Amino acid sequence: MNRRDAVLALLTLGVGSTIVNAQPGPARLAFIGSGAADAGATILAALRDGLRENGLAEGKDYVLDPFWADGHYDRFPALLEAALGRKPAIILVATIASARAAQQATKTIPIVMMGLNDPVGSGVVASLARPGGNTTGMATMNEDRAAKLVEFVREAMPKAKRIAVLINPQNPSNRPIFQSLQRAALSAGMAADVFEASTPERIGDAFTALSKTRPDALVAGFDSMLGEHRAQIVSFGIARKIPVFSTTGIYADAGALVSFGVSTKHPISKQSAVYVKKLLAGARPADLPVEQPTNFELVINLKTAKVLGLKIPSSFLNRADRVIE
Repeated sequence: MNRRDAVLALLTLGVGSTIVNAQPGPARLAFIGSGAADAGATILAALRDGLRENGLAEGKDYVLDPFWADGHYDRFPALLEAALGRKPAIILVATIASARAAQQATKTIPIVMMGLNDPVGSGVVASLARPGGNTTGMATMNEDRAAKLVEFVREAMPKAKRIAVLINPQNPSNRPIFQSLQRAALSAGMAADVFEASTPERIGDAFTALSKTRPDALVAGFDSMLGEHRAQIVSFGIARKIPVFSTTGIYADAGALVSFGVSTKHPISKQSAVYVKKLLAGARPADLPVEQPTNFELVINLKTAKVLGLKIPSSFLNRADRVIE
C-alpha cells in the first residue's frame, strides 16, 4: 500500500489526520481531580463504566492516572506538571480551575471537560458548537438550573423567606450562578445570602457564618470540591433543621431534601467517555461540539422531610421523578 492509499484508508475508518495515541500500548488518561481520592471514587467509577460501554478496556486500551488536589485548587498547576510527566494522550478535568491549568500546561494534548459550569462564559471554550483549541467535553447547565431551585424552595416550603447559598470563590462560575439565583429569589419574595468556602477546611467557617442568619433553606452543588463534601453539607443542614437543595442528584442520595440535576443513571462523568473514544480514534477536540446533559430528574427525599418535620405539598411531590422513602 502506497502513502496515498494509506491516508485514504485512515480517512475511510474515520481516524483522520491526527492520531492521539501514536505510541504502542494502552493510552494514558490523566484525570485531574478536585477533591480527595476516596471522595472522587464515584466519578472515576462512572468514567470507567462509560469507557467499558464504549468498548475500551482498562489495561488494554487505556491506563487511568488520577491526580488529586484534595480541595486545594492552587495545586492544579503542579498536578498538571506531574501528569504531563506521564505523557498522557488525554487530560480529563472536572472544574474550571483545572481546565484553565491544563490549557496553560499544554496546547496540543486534548482536554476533556467532565461537566463544567458555563464553559463559554468562563472562557474555557469559544462556543458550544465550535469549542476551538484543544478542549471539549461536557457542560453542566448549572447556571440555567440554579434559578429553578428557587422555585422548588417555594413549592416545598411556601413560607420560606431566606435562602443561604454555599459557593467556592475559587470556581469562577460560582458567583455568577449565585447572582442569578439571588435575582430569582428576590422575584419570588425571598432574600438570598452567599457563603464562601474555598477549601475543605473553610466549610466549617461558612457553616458558622451561615448559622447566624437563620436561613430557611441551603442551596449547594455548583462546585466539584464542595460536591465531594456533600455528606458534610447535608449533615450540617439536618442537624440545624435547614433543608438542603441542590442541582446535583447525588446530594439527595446523601440526604438533601431536594435535588434537580443530571439523572444519576446518566452521570456526566460517564458520558464523557464518548469523547475519550472519539479522541483516541483521531478526532480533533476543536471539531467535537460541547454537549449539555439532557436527562434531568427532580428528586425529593421524604426520609429527610420526616426528620426535619416538613410536610411536602402533594402538588410538588407529584412532580418528582424519584422519591426517596
